[in-house]
Amino acid sequence: MARKGAAALFPAVLLVVWAAVGVSAEAPGEEDIIYSCAAVDRRIALTFDDGPHPTLTREIMGILEENGVTATFFLVGENAEWFPEIVREEAEAGFELGNHTRTHANLREADYPAICREIDEGERAVWENFEYRTRLLRPPGGCLSDDVIRAAKERDYTLVCWSVDTRDWAHTPTDVIVKNVLDNAEGGDILLFHDYISGDSPTPAALRILIPELKKRGFDFVTVSELIESSGKGR
Repeated sequence: MARKGAAALFPAVLLVVWAAVGVSAEAPGEEDIIYSCAAVDRRIALTFDDGPHPTLTREIMGILEENGVTATFFLVGENAEWFPEIVREEAEAGFELGNHTRTHANLREADYPAICREIDEGERAVWENFEYRTRLLRPPGGCLSDDVIRAAKERDYTLVCWSVDTRDWAHTPTDVIVKNVLDNAEGGDILLFHDYISGDSPTPAALRILIPELKKRGFDFVTVSELIESSGKGR
């Protein structure tokens, strides 16, 4: 399924910063990448990139727990090392954790050894502290290449992108985020949010509106792995 809503994503400003790069409309090996999972009733997956953040991640987790919904957090390895207690809280709360590289690197511009290091060190940052083996990989910015696909396959990772981009990293107004999601969300969608954003974040306010409204519309919230498994794409 093609990505919907706002145009191509540009990466958020993090503790680790790299030049913004757009998402290719024709990423290589599309069959190897999960953007959404068609025909899975009204199930959708909330995903959060770039954390953990010292305050925002906990605020988002609180909103999710208050509403009784789950989500998948794609962790930047360096941030996981800086805030290990928050990663532990995420894992203990039952949220799914994914790999978002160690330094939020643009993997499309990296050579193969560098891609491998970013994936391996991102995984190690979580494993060594929590013995949690990440199995989902989201390349920062959705930047893909044949080498990224190869490295992911060799490590038994599932590459995950998204189908609805909220552009919360760009401080998009809350009402615009809400409208974008409600106008575009369908069963099987993967929604892209961020739990690490420079400055004030519109994400908590948007979630407080969106989650109850999506529930009223009959959507169920699942992790990315649950979404993939229910669609028959699981391994």
